Amino acid sequence: MFERFTAESKAVLVEAQDAAMDIGSVSITPAHLFYGCAHGRESTAGEPLHEYGVMGETILPVLRASGAPNESTAGSFDIDPLALTAIGIDYDRVRRAVNDTFGEGALESSPDRRARAASARRPPFTPEAKRSLELSLRVALELHERRIRPGHLLLALLRLNDEQISKLVEQQGATVAGLSATVLQRLDA
Repeated sequence: MFERFTAESKAVLVEAQDAAMDIGSVSITPAHLFYGCAHGRESTAGEPLHEYGVMGETILPVLRASGAPNESTAGSFDIDPLALTAIGIDYDRVRRAVNDTFGEGALESSPDRRARAASARRPPFTPEAKRSLELSLRVALELHERRIRPGHLLLALLRLNDEQISKLVEQQGATVAGLSATVLQRLDA
């Protein structure tokens, strides 16, 4: 299916993926795809969103607040020496032994390998995001087009009735129906 995406649509997917990775999301959601649409200036998705006041800058804080772990805290934890002592572990002794063996500050400077490996992988699409990609193909076919443009993807996202996307549109004083109509006009032009 990705062979049907135009270069601009592929750029939307890359922006969504980059946003998900930057904020430490474990998957790419429809809201990430919506961000990808709003991030660009493409005439069938980016421009209509910007006209309605929906910008990448307004979406990114919502994505960050939606529960994705912060990159700086992924895999990190606080050590409680008193709790370790309560279960029979002398933290100071362990710290000295690690420092003697591996060098001063070795415990503080060694990030969790699993967190580093997980952050290097590309996050997968959620089932809802996959559904929106499939819907974008249907939208393109309904409009008798062979290629999937960003506007087709945006219409598919708006058809999902995703609560987060609806709120983002409504916060700007717009409606999903009005935005959909504008995108359809741009696709027909």
